[in-house]
Amino acid sequence: MRSISSLCGVIVVLLHVLASFAHGQRQEPGMSFLRHPKPLDAPLGDDVNFECNLNLAAERFSWRHRPLGSDKWLPVLHTPTNVGKTSRHVVNFDNETKAGDYRCIAFYGSSGLASDPARLTLATLQKFTDKNDLVINVAAGNTVPITCPVPYSAPEAIVQFYEKNNLIQNVNGKTMVIENVKASDSGSYHCTASNYITTQIYTSNHEIILNVLTNPSFQAPYFIKQPQTEYKVLRDKNVTLECFGAGYPVPYVTWSRLGSALPSKSIKTSMGLMITNVQPEDRGEYDCMWINSGAHIKSVIILKVMEAPKVIKSPKASTFSEGGELELSCIVTGEPQPKIEWLINGESLVPSENLEIKGSTLRISEVEKKHAGIVQCVASNEYGSDSGYNLLRVNPKQHIGTTESRQDYGIPNSRHKHTRGGGRRRSKEGKRKGTAVLVPPNQPNVTRLSDVSVMVRWSVPENTGLPIQFFKVQYRELGPKMNGKQAKWMTANSEIPNHVRSFEVTDLQPDHTYRFRIAAVYSNNDNKLSPNSGRFHLNADGGFESNKMPIPLLTNTEALGPQEVLLIWQNPDTSANIDGFYVYHRASTSAGDYIKTTVEGKDSFNITISHLQPDTTYEFKVQSFSVDAASEFSQILRQKTKKLVVEHNYHENRDNRGSNLTLDSRMKPANDRNANMYAIIGGVLGGLTLLGGLAAVAVVYKRTKHKQSRESSQSEGKPITNGRVMNGGVNDSKINITSNPLAGLDTSEDIIQPKSGQQSPMEMASFLNGQNNNSNNRNNSDTAGTDVNTSYTEPSLLQGSLPIDQPL
Repeated sequence: MRSISSLCGVIVVLLHVLASFAHGQRQEPGMSFLRHPKPLDAPLGDDVNFECNLNLAAERFSWRHRPLGSDKWLPVLHTPTNVGKTSRHVVNFDNETKAGDYRCIAFYGSSGLASDPARLTLATLQKFTDKNDLVINVAAGNTVPITCPVPYSAPEAIVQFYEKNNLIQNVNGKTMVIENVKASDSGSYHCTASNYITTQIYTSNHEIILNVLTNPSFQAPYFIKQPQTEYKVLRDKNVTLECFGAGYPVPYVTWSRLGSALPSKSIKTSMGLMITNVQPEDRGEYDCMWINSGAHIKSVIILKVMEAPKVIKSPKASTFSEGGELELSCIVTGEPQPKIEWLINGESLVPSENLEIKGSTLRISEVEKKHAGIVQCVASNEYGSDSGYNLLRVNPKQHIGTTESRQDYGIPNSRHKHTRGGGRRRSKEGKRKGTAVLVPPNQPNVTRLSDVSVMVRWSVPENTGLPIQFFKVQYRELGPKMNGKQAKWMTANSEIPNHVRSFEVTDLQPDHTYRFRIAAVYSNNDNKLSPNSGRFHLNADGGFESNKMPIPLLTNTEALGPQEVLLIWQNPDTSANIDGFYVYHRASTSAGDYIKTTVEGKDSFNITISHLQPDTTYEFKVQSFSVDAASEFSQILRQKTKKLVVEHNYHENRDNRGSNLTLDSRMKPANDRNANMYAIIGGVLGGLTLLGGLAAVAVVYKRTKHKQSRESSQSEGKPITNGRVMNGGVNDSKINITSNPLAGLDTSEDIIQPKSGQQSPMEMASFLNGQNNNSNNRNNSDTAGTDVNTSYTEPSLLQGSLPIDQPL
């Protein structure tokens, strides 16, 4: 009976968590630690108790130990004491090897959540190492510090001062200050240090001898104790910058701060400059100066503000395909820079051939079922730890030769229409499509580009299934339901070539939240959707994330030929956590939209942009980007491509039929439309009479010029193919597309086209080497292709015109 109750409790917890996950919350509120294990100092022989407590009772607990100096977490064999939501682990500290870090893991089914680590430190007090007496000669009236050379102690030692053998009361810390020193203060001083846990107590080896001078001569200011040049203080704590000067006449001290005023919370005391509730903005250089009778002495003190780690953005709740790629990141703060540890179900991940941890980013090149569960990002430095977590789901791999059913990727109100004949769609040949393997793209990552645009990036698992023809990008705004329904999925009109893995979505609304997904169209004209992206809130400004991204220094451009330009840039901050660069280019004379290329890798510094127009000036600029933000643009550099040099040899052969003209081109453009025109003219001349031929030549010439003009217009600004193209046009190859290859994605009420300047829905037929004949308004007079308005009631992802570029 007890096991059944436990199982029911676990099911309730998991349902709670999954319900929160379905609502897209950034961090799951289902379970959380109310109390993490606390760091402890203990002597050998003690029993040490670690305890953790959660808001929900776990099915079971386990504990892990990481010895000092090791990066490996080891299971603890001793069975912990578990009472509902609390687990206690007792360490018999009989050996120094048991020192180190401990954490507890709470399991809900197979998913585990790990606590922050807590360190067990051997309590000890070392002996004094001072070797000589210290003599201080000072004029009466000065302020004198008596400092104790405290040895290492864990926990911190308790210090007491003595004059000869008399205890001096009411002294805290390792420095005792005697203000307005008098002759009666002359004498010998020493100190003791004690450890309240080990009960050890040691006395300093040597004494501090103070001699107070009553009839001194002039003495310029000097430091009685050399000031400490650097202080490290934890945020929200208090600190006193010590600076002890003396002289005769008694000097006075002034404090200043380089570049700004002293903090409003600073107070001048006999010890020095005390700053309360220290904040990051208080860091900087402080100067103390002692002055008397025109003489002075100065010391520079650097204040550094330390911060315990804080995970301010947890990894996203994500779904990945088995065998696909995984990339997750979290955003952390802390000083010094925290070390990042990634865990799945409480187990620390170790870098391997297919697992990489780079900064705060986790990459797995081949996702396995074991990766499903709770993924955690733990940030640690010497001042503490913090973690953020979320749920990770893995879609099982699809096997060749088995009937595949379309999966539901969490799209609300998703319905699929079926034709007659067993409920399966049929191809034009009437064959069933039940055995085709369609491997969908992985879940896309989204990066903010501006207030109204994002960059969507994805990958496709390696597979032996059907090849992909092209991609489409869809997005949906999340927010209050209208008439009880979610907002409709919007579809970007551009057809994205199958080698492209990124796309810019524009015309979004700032301060709105979206989801994105990728649709792949396969060689059999069927389609498959990627999992939805995580919730992405498009901030009205880049926030601190974009401000932290380094702006690349675009240093050089060089024309390599009529169609190629080399770009070279520098990353001014190699320590920044970036994933790569966005490269933009456009013809200077066009003032049109930029064409965008992705260059992966923070160490990348150059790219060759190809497929440019000869003898044309182009503008170039670069951004750096990470998973969560993109930098401001670099400066714009211009470069002109080289002229296209063409040599022609004309051979004139005459016979009784007239002249025959042969063109010998040593260097030809990729599409020599003039050559096609001459060939057409020659063919017409050879097959018609003189009068009829001339008339035909005029007609054919006119149509050829018209076609050439239209194709030139359509191909203008085609994206480059090197690197990873952002918003590409269709490859120059014929594509035969069924009336609605993506009809199974959603019903007509779920998919509509973007509002900004797009055409009304219509199906697309491909003619003229894959160019779209549903051209924009300025080309509607072109009659070379036929526009067809389909009567099909469900819009396709292939609707509308195909803009070659997306606006920046």
